[in-house]
Amino acid sequence: MSQENVEIARAVHEAFNRRDLVALFELLDPEVEWIPILAALEGRVYRGHAGLRQWIEDLDADWEYFETCPEEFRDLGDRVLIFGHWRARGRASRVELENQPGSWLVHFRAGRVMRQQTYTDRSEALEAVKKTQP
Repeated sequence: MSQENVEIARAVHEAFNRRDLVALFELLDPEVEWIPILAALEGRVYRGHAGLRQWIEDLDADWEYFETCPEEFRDLGDRVLIFGHWRARGRASRVELENQPGSWLVHFRAGRVMRQQTYTDRSEALEAVKKTQP
């Protein structure tokens, strides 16, 4: 099941980058908790498909593009740790952000993503792995 989780995590990021919400939501638990980096800094969590849809709409209003670029997937059984980066361009400012470090800790339940949290620091992501071990 864990290699399957790696493939699901990969597919989640691919669907997000395409903004294919139908494919994305098929991979997510209906009660998913999604914590992108700015939300983590604010202490905010987007819950469920409706919450995630709203976040994506807000994101697309502010950014011409915003893409995750996962590079390394670590199979942790019921979790997957992803290292990579993200890139974006501000819609109004046209400022481009390239190769911004990103790590994602993805939790699974019954073959679907139930939680994903973004980190900008790998060591922080690794510490989160230790704290969430079963």
